[in-house]
Amino acid sequence: MKIESGQEKLLEKGYSSLVSVDEDGTLEVVREWIKMDFDPLTLLNKLADAMTEVGARFEKMEYYLPQVMIAADIMDAASKKLASKMSAAGETATYTGTVVIGTIEGDIHDLGKNIVAGMLKASGFKVINLGRDVPVSKMVASAIENKADIVAGSALMTSTMPYLGDVVKRLHDMGVRDQCKVMVGGAPINQEYADKIGADAYAYNALEAVEKAKKMLLK
Repeated sequence: MKIESGQEKLLEKGYSSLVSVDEDGTLEVVREWIKMDFDPLTLLNKLADAMTEVGARFEKMEYYLPQVMIAADIMDAASKKLASKMSAAGETATYTGTVVIGTIEGDIHDLGKNIVAGMLKASGFKVINLGRDVPVSKMVASAIENKADIVAGSALMTSTMPYLGDVVKRLHDMGVRDQCKVMVGGAPINQEYADKIGADAYAYNALEAVEKAKKMLLK
């Protein structure tokens, strides 16, 4: 699709605004884009590129986690404003991959999980954040419904760790294990435990989660 000069200026403004973590500037571009009846998919993909840049700056320690989280919130707001037009046109955005993420049932700690979700968004992933205390059945059902590439489960207590293994088993039982990678993390989790339950990856922190998510999709 040919990009006209007026569109190009808005795209660059949207990109620079989001990279600068400028909510007002980003949403102003979204409103103008919709007003001009331009293709929403084009802008959304440009904003996804901006989120990837935000993640890169965090990796180089130029940005801090709060900036990444705010940028992810801005991206969410922009996506929602563009969603109705995209749905009407039958279009979908181009993402790195789809991740269903949640803190497993019985566990109400979700700060670390939210940071991981924000970092994944910043790196161009479509993220379905199910929150905390998520039943195994709900996590697997969401993975199937959203055709997730990765299920990311977090456990912060030793008493809830076994449920992560149940996620792997449930995916097997539902016949979708080969279609969906599993990544686990949390304070009591380590690589040995991830291997024991049959997970595809263990991530120590948010940055490692993004790196391993990208590597899994290349396999």
